Amino acid sequence: MTPLDSKVAALSSAEFNVKLFVDNPAAVELEDLIPVFHRWIREGLLEDELPIDVAGYAHVPKGPGVVIICDHAHYYFDERAGRAGLRYRGRRVARGVGEEGITRAFRSLLRAAALLEKEPALGGRYRFRTDQVEFGINDRLLAPSDDQTLAAVRPALESVVKGLYGQAAKSIALSSGPREPFMVSIETGASTSVEALLERLTSAAH
Repeated sequence: MTPLDSKVAALSSAEFNVKLFVDNPAAVELEDLIPVFHRWIREGLLEDELPIDVAGYAHVPKGPGVVIICDHAHYYFDERAGRAGLRYRGRRVARGVGEEGITRAFRSLLRAAALLEKEPALGGRYRFRTDQVEFGINDRLLAPSDDQTLAAVRPALESVVKGLYGQAAKSIALSSGPREPFMVSIETGASTSVEALLERLTSAAH
């Protein structure tokens, strides 16, 4: 194991972010999400989270969108690079390192995505694709955006995707520039419902 491999293996869920893209971007209305997210906070619907507030950036083109600020993570419905979707971004509190941390990030994202898909106020307009996932690492010092970091993190990503989808990823490719936080695009080669993926993760945990 190289020094970089060791550093990446030691990264925790606090450094990971994962994003699912919506199936129908034309249906997205960011302002509609603000009261929905506030109700989630009031009713404590985000499992294993301590939600604090909601921030809206709907006025920023291709920006951070609407954010649920939590103690362990932030949940963004963002439009980064012009692609709308739900992102889990870990922060502060480490909950699992390496492969375990990546799995925890996926589980948290899928739970929130399932809530959005079933949200009565949105009338079923928000559905998520699962054939493509974006994965990133927030620590630019330990995980620079380059092929070395990709090689170091690839085995853990491949293992998580295979366990989640029941098959190997079709491709895992670097999608960030050299001065950006590390980000990869994962083509899963499968189109499975959010609920089915979440059920598989839940079953595997028991």
